[in-house]
Amino acid sequence: MAETRVSRSAPENPVAQPRSSLMPITAGLCAGLVSGLLLRVRTTPDVDLWLHLRIGDLLRSGQRFSEGSDPLASLADRRYVPSQWLSQIGMSAVHETAGMTGIQVLRLLLVLALGAAVLCACRATTGPSPALFATALTMFGAAASWGERPQLAGMVLLALTVALWWQASVRGVVPWAVIPTTWLWTMVHGTWVLGVALGVVLLVGGVLDGCWRGRTAASVACVPAISVVTALMTPLGVSALLEPFRVSAVARLTANEWQRPELDNPVLLVVVLSTVLAVLGLLRSTPRRWTRAITVLAAFALAVWMVRTIAVGAIVLAPALAHGVATLPRRSSPLSAPQGRSPRPVGPETRKTPREWPAWGLAAGLVLVLGGSHIATNDFAAPVSPRASRALSSLPPDSVIAVDGKAVGWVQWAHRDRRPLRDLRAEVYSVPVATAYEAFQEARPGWQEYAETQGLTAVLADRGRPLDAALRGEPAWTVAAEDPDFRLWVHR
Repeated sequence: MAETRVSRSAPENPVAQPRSSLMPITAGLCAGLVSGLLLRVRTTPDVDLWLHLRIGDLLRSGQRFSEGSDPLASLADRRYVPSQWLSQIGMSAVHETAGMTGIQVLRLLLVLALGAAVLCACRATTGPSPALFATALTMFGAAASWGERPQLAGMVLLALTVALWWQASVRGVVPWAVIPTTWLWTMVHGTWVLGVALGVVLLVGGVLDGCWRGRTAASVACVPAISVVTALMTPLGVSALLEPFRVSAVARLTANEWQRPELDNPVLLVVVLSTVLAVLGLLRSTPRRWTRAITVLAAFALAVWMVRTIAVGAIVLAPALAHGVATLPRRSSPLSAPQGRSPRPVGPETRKTPREWPAWGLAAGLVLVLGGSHIATNDFAAPVSPRASRALSSLPPDSVIAVDGKAVGWVQWAHRDRRPLRDLRAEVYSVPVATAYEAFQEARPGWQEYAETQGLTAVLADRGRPLDAALRGEPAWTVAAEDPDFRLWVHR
């Protein structure tokens, strides 16, 4: 038995190391620059941040979301289940302690952890240089998920789960560490169900490739099932399993990020390019072909399914992408090999080499320096100006207000005595309620009657949206305050 374990852990068809010691450094430079520069793209916080901070504050104060009146939005007609409660409480505590700087530092560290987990997953299939280049592409493809929200922590745990499954398949062992990872993930973000599904995909591929046999295969098959059972052993119980499906069923009807991505979406194009490279790797070499083939199909399906899952597809694809990148300088023809030798197919090389640690350090250092300097030179201001905020505060206490989605979370956090008609939690509204409100925000025919029915007295409208233009033509509405992005309209 011991001899079998040793033979499985030995690298199959090891990747030939590049002769130039500069290649890992170049790859590390590429991975660090891509991640660090992407961190600097946004200078304003994610619009969802404020809502998560508000919910975290409520949870820390003992608020329990039960049936009845919702504490955050007046149109909510379904109960809110805080399926991301651990993340929200953590974000609230960090913000209370260190303010927006603390939130941005937390985001930077999570992005760094995401890159490290992706790199570990890639190293399960190839050497350091291809793994670092693949990490750079993967981080670009996953960049849309880097907002200050629980989803980013979910992506880190997804990448860790990918790494654990791939490392286990290479070594022929049972990925027991996936179980506690999933248990933690259940309390962090609803994407944990995708992690379980991914485990099943990699289990099937690994069995077809002969990575696990006999009792070991039976034990590996238990990991996804046990993960689901332990996920139910959290404060939410069965709701932890049901809530992700309930959220997705409603959000797909109204939320843009739950819609199918446009073909010109830049991160989708990067994932498509990565898919092509992974397919080339499939055509050029044989190790773990079933695992890589099924992974490529699953990742591509996730990427084109909806905007929200492009990042998921990029992370799932990473190990197969790394294998494909490793095949690029090679030729499938025996003529490309030196005389008397046949070309070596690309395979896993999980043992760390001394010269790759500087490359890892360079990549991490660039992320920290570029991301840290961005935090130091930006204030990540609120979406609404102080003038408009003061005007909101001066509204009568019984005002009925509608707030654009880009600012509603901030209004709920900064003006806690206000309860907008609707907020960003798509799952707490029935379809008729959600679609009627969307029609109002788009100023479709009948929007005036909707405003009268709801008794609206104030609207914080995005200056670039149809509702703002429609309000300009209504003499009963006047501007109380405005800034470059929003106008506060009040009913006379």
